[in-house]
Amino acid sequence: MDKCLLLTGKPRVGKSTAIKHMIQKIGPEHFGGFYTEEIRNSTDRIGFQCVSLLGGAARIASVDSESSLRVGRYGVDIDAFENIALTAARHSLETKKITVIDEIGFMQMLSASFENMIQEAISSGQYVILGTICVDSHPGIDKIKNLPGIKLYHLNEENRELTIETAANDLLKLL
Repeated sequence: MDKCLLLTGKPRVGKSTAIKHMIQKIGPEHFGGFYTEEIRNSTDRIGFQCVSLLGGAARIASVDSESSLRVGRYGVDIDAFENIALTAARHSLETKKITVIDEIGFMQMLSASFENMIQEAISSGQYVILGTICVDSHPGIDKIKNLPGIKLYHLNEENRELTIETAANDLLKLL
């Protein structure tokens, strides 16, 4: 049975929200890792923060960042991302039943350490991973999507509730 369950779909379709619902449904005590949240002002998305399930958060991308690493209009702080995300994911892989990786996207793939950790964790076949992955093509992301042990769930507005329920049930079977 596939041990890496990844939600994919267009931006803002509800992938991260789905992850949070599954954590609550199954029980937060089983989960470690991290998720990503938008940072908004009154009208626009102006950045992203990474939230560790251990506690703590860090801004990982911002429109006003002076970082030379950019994805679209966002400057990406790889050090901040690696400090919180890699720590949370590695701790979870060692101590929790399910590791949340939200998200495997263009910003996150700027970190070679992150890309290597994800590929190794999935390829080992020994960890249960629940995550989100960018729907768009990218060499590193496409390689992860094609690893053995991956089950992709294509989320959209019409199938969101059923897909969340199906993925949660598949996750429960792995426990």
